[in-house]
Amino acid sequence: MKFRKQNEIPAGSRGQAIVEFAIVLPILLMVLVGVLEVGRMVFIYTAVTNASREAARYGSAVGLDTGTDGNHYQKFKYCEGIRSMAQRSAYFMNLDAGDILIEYDNGPGTSPYAVCDAATGADADVVVNSGTDLDRVVVTVTARYDPLLRLVPISGRDVVSSSARTILGIYNLSSGESSSSIPSSGGGGGGGGGGGGATPTTPPTATWTPTNTPIATWTNTPSGEWSTLTPVPSGAPTETATITLTPTLTFTPTITSTPTMTFTPTLTPTAVPGCDSILPGQISFFENSMRMTINNPHDLITVATVRVRWNAATGGAGGKPLALKSANLAGEFWSGTDSTGDLTITPTTTITIPGNNATSTIIFIFDRNYQTRNNLELITINLATTGCETYPIQRP
Repeated sequence: MKFRKQNEIPAGSRGQAIVEFAIVLPILLMVLVGVLEVGRMVFIYTAVTNASREAARYGSAVGLDTGTDGNHYQKFKYCEGIRSMAQRSAYFMNLDAGDILIEYDNGPGTSPYAVCDAATGADADVVVNSGTDLDRVVVTVTARYDPLLRLVPISGRDVVSSSARTILGIYNLSSGESSSSIPSSGGGGGGGGGGGGATPTTPPTATWTPTNTPIATWTNTPSGEWSTLTPVPSGAPTETATITLTPTLTFTPTITSTPTMTFTPTLTPTAVPGCDSILPGQISFFENSMRMTINNPHDLITVATVRVRWNAATGGAGGKPLALKSANLAGEFWSGTDSTGDLTITPTTTITIPGNNATSTIIFIFDRNYQTRNNLELITINLATTGCETYPIQRP
């Protein structure tokens, strides 16, 4: 009889293990890649959130900061400083200036009234705390997530974080905008004039007049029980000071004239209500397209022209040229082939953007995937509706 040893491996068991490993390997790889991609997505979300929060905190601070040019700027409108704070706070990410949007509004639920878009230094057009509402600085940071491997069903997307903080304490004492005036020396009176302090125009003078006054000396001459005192004049002169004070008080009233303001009315065309409150989204990229969302809170409006700018030289995969093939906004309104990188389109048919808080998306399709951005991308929609001609929809 033949006996098999206990540690002897049966024939064919090695091949079975290889087959089982081959079956489990793809599932194991998908799990590992999925964990990696979800971790990358969470990391990008955390970095973008931290960048927007720190930038908003910097923009709401009161005080001055020294710019790269050596000048001093107020922090709340120092665009370069706010963007720099966002870029430094997004750890291990390379945020471009076009990924950071700095806006100002009057609180939750209000539309932005200003954008801080100066390339360097501060934006002189940004004014806050000019009314009764407390103004906020709103910083929106956008980063692109694309999976490294296509083993898991996770598509690329834009990760967006927006943070807002109220700006308090902007109070300039040296610009004359203070609610209380600084009194000038020598007087009271503000407002309507009057009063005024007493201002001596001639200092008091002292006049010294020397006089010769005889000194009386008394001599005791005994005569019986009585003594006789005889004054003897002396020629020793003494100086007697005579002080004459001549104060002159002059009251100088301060007269403040009240200017008369005359308002000249300016005739302006009647605008469509809210055409200045249309909110464009950030420019995003997906495969071979570039797109931008539009949120119109009011009435329907009509499009006049559309301008698009892209990286035509090296925007394609592997640094290849990128040509525009079509444009779409609630339907295709242009098609062809354009490789200039900057195209203005005048639609041949009427294009409208719906209102009542409807969200539309304008999409540009290229001949290959858009992989290399040069931060010069631009989408501008000029409006034809009467009163809205001066409010283009634009990003960045």
